[in-house]
Amino acid sequence: MADRNGDFKPSTKHEKSATEDQFHSLKLDPHGFPLRPQPSDDPLDPLNWSRWLKFWVLFQVSCLAFIGLFSQALINSAFVPLAQSLHISVVEASYQSTVPIVFAGVSPLLWSPIANVYGRRPIFIVVTAIGVIAHAAAGAAQSWGGILAARAFVGVGTSAASGIGAAVVADLYFMHERGRYMGIFIVFLTNGAHLAAVVGGLTAKYAGWRWCYWLGAIILGGSWIVNVFCLPETLYHRDQITGQSQQPRTRSWAQLLTFRGVYITRPLYPADFLHVFAMLAYPSVLLPTLYYALSFGFGSVLFAVTGSAAFGGLYHFDTVGVGLAIGLSTFVGTLLGELLAGLVGDRLLYLYRKAHEGDPKPEARLQAIWPGFILLPVGVIIEGVCFQYRTHWASPVIGIGIGCFGLQIVSTNVYAYVTDCYKPQSAEVSTLLNFARQTFSFTIGFYAIPFAEATTYGIAWGTFAIIQAAFFTGLVALMWKGQKWRQKLGEPNFDRDL
Repeated sequence: MADRNGDFKPSTKHEKSATEDQFHSLKLDPHGFPLRPQPSDDPLDPLNWSRWLKFWVLFQVSCLAFIGLFSQALINSAFVPLAQSLHISVVEASYQSTVPIVFAGVSPLLWSPIANVYGRRPIFIVVTAIGVIAHAAAGAAQSWGGILAARAFVGVGTSAASGIGAAVVADLYFMHERGRYMGIFIVFLTNGAHLAAVVGGLTAKYAGWRWCYWLGAIILGGSWIVNVFCLPETLYHRDQITGQSQQPRTRSWAQLLTFRGVYITRPLYPADFLHVFAMLAYPSVLLPTLYYALSFGFGSVLFAVTGSAAFGGLYHFDTVGVGLAIGLSTFVGTLLGELLAGLVGDRLLYLYRKAHEGDPKPEARLQAIWPGFILLPVGVIIEGVCFQYRTHWASPVIGIGIGCFGLQIVSTNVYAYVTDCYKPQSAEVSTLLNFARQTFSFTIGFYAIPFAEATTYGIAWGTFAIIQAAFFTGLVALMWKGQKWRQKLGEPNFDRDL
């Protein structure tokens, strides 16, 4: 991507935020439009890093998001042997998955304000270390209460990347390219729990259920070691219009690999911990968050938490068979879905800017969600109907793949849209999306199967699909009025220099 200076004729839209003289010095993207945000002249500004360094940082954060959810969910395929070993019911055994989901959703509410003041790197390093220790403690625990306590800290220790990982993507990449790189992060984030079903089933069968915990500690520990030596700080203070650096030039590359890589401009205030929920006052955050939470819950978690009962009870699959049926179909679906996600969103944003004098309207990206709006509920309905009529096992597997195909389109563009709208507050909106996803998802296991047993799989899954699709009306409203609402409400009055 080229960072080049050049003349640009500002439209009346641009004149609202900067003078004409400023635009003659702005750096432009390859299409000749002003970069958003504007990078500084500091080589340590993450926006100025080389393409390969940016991708290396993105890869580390994406892997940490993947491994966090992967290690957390490895035990999900081993509820039966765990229950037999500890003399508890299978329902009780499932609590060791519910507990970390809750803590993984709540913990980033603390990490986000800390990361905005003291940097992203300290959060990743310290929190992940907690996760490694907690995994090992769960594997060594001899009582059910001890396992539950350790699993709570597993949720805390695997929450960093899922909570603020999208903020790192916003730190590294400009608006015009954010969709494709946000898509990479979302593919990793979504598939951690999916592939855990495959590996966890094999691990429990051939090594024992405790190794589902030990394996999580080993893999997460390996990632932590790489992060300690190779993950630099990405938080940077600059003027969002001119790009002028607001950090001293005395820093070095070596400092970015310590806990002193951020220029601390202010102390941490108690009110900072309320900023996440303050973002709910903005429709461009609230409406996508609600739609994303239901989409992820019914387009991913529903398949995972009901798979053992459905595939085991209807098709008599063992833990390995259940893991393969769910894990491979969700993995393939999300990978194929990304082909119509980030790149398409970036292209639509470019076409809108080209047709509107360079005006970067984030709502243009929402148009890319239409295929996901259709395919996600269709996949859910296909799985439910196939379960109801006990078709060949391949049919519900195809339904799962179609649903996850649609989910990937939704997830990538929702994350890219909210960070486009409020880039300085990207940590808050990323945390809010994670909180909503985790909070809604952990409830599904309590009512999905009972609802299907009281009615039918077709009726239950069809109801879920209708509810999920209905919330798309909020995004349609944003396509129509989103820009006017954002202009009327103005920008949040915090973190404006990030």
